Amino acid sequence: MRHSRYVWILGLSIVCLVTIITFQTPQTVITTMADPHYQKDSRTTIQHFWSLMDLRQTDLAKELLMLPEGSLDDQEFKAWEVTLNKDPLLSLQKVEFLNSDLPSTQGIIVRVYWSSAIQKAQNVTYLMSLKSTENGWRIQQFKRINYPAVPS
Repeated sequence: MRHSRYVWILGLSIVCLVTIITFQTPQTVITTMADPHYQKDSRTTIQHFWSLMDLRQTDLAKELLMLPEGSLDDQEFKAWEVTLNKDPLLSLQKVEFLNSDLPSTQGIIVRVYWSSAIQKAQNVTYLMSLKSTENGWRIQQFKRINYPAVPS
């Protein structure tokens, strides 16, 4: 009876490995393990980007961007860096996708909700377009827009 426990663990491990390889190509699995920033879809990349911003890991978040140096989009990112470094209590509450049915190359409208103990809650809407590269999706546009506010 004791030996069957090891057989079950070995069998379960093999089933898990086969499942991972079945649903993901080996290249994707290896790339994801080697580069955790690699994301297979644009929506996950955007969520990961804002998560990194919330954790104040702006250097890692910047690696997900393909913005021309000095552009308005780059200035918007730098303004967020300053804002996040000034207010350590500012925290991400929610990332809401407003038009996720459009292709990511045309742009995804994202509303980001932030709250802080020392400031009133705020939400900011962005048009983010992404480009698929060999290293996964990268954000090539990061533009603040005025999108209709959510009624309270």
